[in-house]
Amino acid sequence: MGTFHDNMGELHGVTVVAFAGDTVYVGRCHEMDEQRLLLLDADEHREGQDDRTNEQYLEKAAKFGVWKKHDKLLLPVTEISEVVPLGNYYRGVGQSAPPTPVVQKTEPVAVKPAAPDAVEAPISLTEDARVEVKRLLEEEENRGQGLRLGVSGGGCSGLVYKVAFDSFQEGDVVIPQDGFEVYLDRKSIIYLRGIVLDFQKGLSGRGFQFSNPNASNTCGCGESFAV
Repeated sequence: MGTFHDNMGELHGVTVVAFAGDTVYVGRCHEMDEQRLLLLDADEHREGQDDRTNEQYLEKAAKFGVWKKHDKLLLPVTEISEVVPLGNYYRGVGQSAPPTPVVQKTEPVAVKPAAPDAVEAPISLTEDARVEVKRLLEEEENRGQGLRLGVSGGGCSGLVYKVAFDSFQEGDVVIPQDGFEVYLDRKSIIYLRGIVLDFQKGLSGRGFQFSNPNASNTCGCGESFAV
């Protein structure tokens, strides 16, 4: 079992869960040592809040992401019992085992009050899309990045989908997937809420395709839409 200092490099930039009594904190790990844990764009949830257990909250957060309550959240190590990647709570087909902690401590912990629950951004990917994204991210030029989805003006219907491999940017909504993260800028969320990203294989396939319940009109190419 590693220490906080030993795991600093491993978890830097990763969306993690920090356990403190009956409260869990979710955020991007920026700095972690023997004294403190600094999370960026952090959310928190208390056991039983809104009639949900922490595990139910974390499973949903792993699928859909969270809305931040804190730009920066500094937690003393003495209040934390363990830290794990949020991706451990992603439940795909055949995944039911509990996550294995990356960091664990045995000191008594203090409980901090939680704020009202946040609203998640429900963006989802099909299994084919996840497999293709992971394959592309394993290529040398994409290593260490995530999938960025967005919208810009243009195209025959007025708006165009954007798909790119990119790094986390300040203000992004982060949606953890199994093995990678999806980044959404907040201006695009209003147009992308509820979408499903698919990937079509084969000679007749059309690559990445969006199923968008918000679109009132979609171009035949599938890359442009209107709301």
